[in-house]
Amino acid sequence: MSSRAERGFTLLELLVVTAIVGILASIAIPQYARYRASGYDSSVASTVRNVATGEEGYFAVHQEYAADVNELEGMVLDEVEITLGPGNSGNLETSFKVEGSHAQAAHDYAWVSDPAPGDPNFLVTPK
Repeated sequence: MSSRAERGFTLLELLVVTAIVGILASIAIPQYARYRASGYDSSVASTVRNVATGEEGYFAVHQEYAADVNELEGMVLDEVEITLGPGNSGNLETSFKVEGSHAQAAHDYAWVSDPAPGDPNFLVTPK
């Protein structure tokens, strides 16, 4: 014979709690993913700007822009993938373009030293 003094949870109570936890997780996980992507975006944007500054410093000494990021002194790239190339002039002697990306970032970033009239130097493109 069962006694009313026994303690525990009913199956219905456990199902309700499980459903509530599932709903909260379905809201929190996408928000967390967007938060992380935003952090990676900031890291890529900062790295691209730092490399662009390094390119200008390199130009001041060598009178041309570097073709490889390893030629620039003091660049810390972490996990950001950086590519260097000529800007709109098509020649590294007069212009450069820095492109940066990260696998977990939501956007790609670029810095062009000689943008077309009316265009910005700093470009952001969604992946």
